[in-house]
Amino acid sequence: MNSFVRHIAAVAGAVALFSWTALLTAPAHADPLTNEKILRNFDIVAFGNEYTGKRYKAVRKWAAPIRIGIQGKNYPAYFEAYVNQHVRDMWRLTGHPIELYYSVAMQKQKRLAKNFNPKAVNFILFYMPVEQIPKAVAKYFDGDEAQVRQMIKVSTCFAKFGTKNNEIKWAIAVFPDHRPKDHMRACVVEELTQVMGLPNDSAQVAPSIFNDKSFYFELTEHDRWMLKMLYDPRITVGMERAAAISTGRLILDGLRPGK
Repeated sequence: MNSFVRHIAAVAGAVALFSWTALLTAPAHADPLTNEKILRNFDIVAFGNEYTGKRYKAVRKWAAPIRIGIQGKNYPAYFEAYVNQHVRDMWRLTGHPIELYYSVAMQKQKRLAKNFNPKAVNFILFYMPVEQIPKAVAKYFDGDEAQVRQMIKVSTCFAKFGTKNNEIKWAIAVFPDHRPKDHMRACVVEELTQVMGLPNDSAQVAPSIFNDKSFYFELTEHDRWMLKMLYDPRITVGMERAAAISTGRLILDGLRPGK
C-alpha cells in the first residue's frame, strides 16, 4: 500500500458518497439559464443527498490545496491526460489550487515535485480492475467489501469525501478499468467536480453533469457558474444554507446582471 493511501485512510470525519451511471439519453431542450435557476439547482446539488434524502445545513468545500494521487499501475495515458485537463480547468474556474501531485508515470518520468511528500496527497483516484477494488477501498466504507461491490454493480464510477467541521479534508474516486474511454472522460469530469462540494445528483438539475438522465460528458455553463459561485470567497466553509443561497444571489447578480 502506498504511504499516501495509508495516510488518507486514517483521516476521520463525516463523509459524502456519490456516483455516476452512464445513461444514453439525449439532453432535452433547456430553458433559459437564469440566476434563479442556478441558485435553485445549487441548493439541490450542494445541500441534498440522493441516497438518504438528507438535507445538509451548511456549505462543504475545501480550504486546503487539493493534491491528487493516482493509485494504479496500468492505467492508459489518456486517463492521466483527462485528469490534468480537468484539474487545470477547475483551478482556473474556481481559483482554488488543485493539481495532479502523484502518479506512477510522473514518478518514472521524474516529474514529481522536488519537495514531494506522499502525506500531502488528500484525494486518491483508484484506477484498477474490478476484482481488486473492494479490498483496495473497503477501508473507506467501514471495511465492508460487499458495500463496495454493490457500488461497482450500480455505478459506472463513484466517489466519496470526508469533512471535519464542514471542511472537506479528503476524497477518493474509483474508476473500474474495464469502462470505455468515453465513460472514463465523463467519470473524471463528474467525480472530480463533485468532490469540490457539489455531491448530489438530481433529475431536476439541467443542463448539467449532475443529472444522471442526461448525456453530458463535460461541464455545462450551468455547472461552471455553480462551481464559480461555491468557491467565491464570500461563500465560506460552514456557512449556513440560507446565507449561502442569499450570498450566491448577490454573486450571480454581480456577474450576470439582468439574468
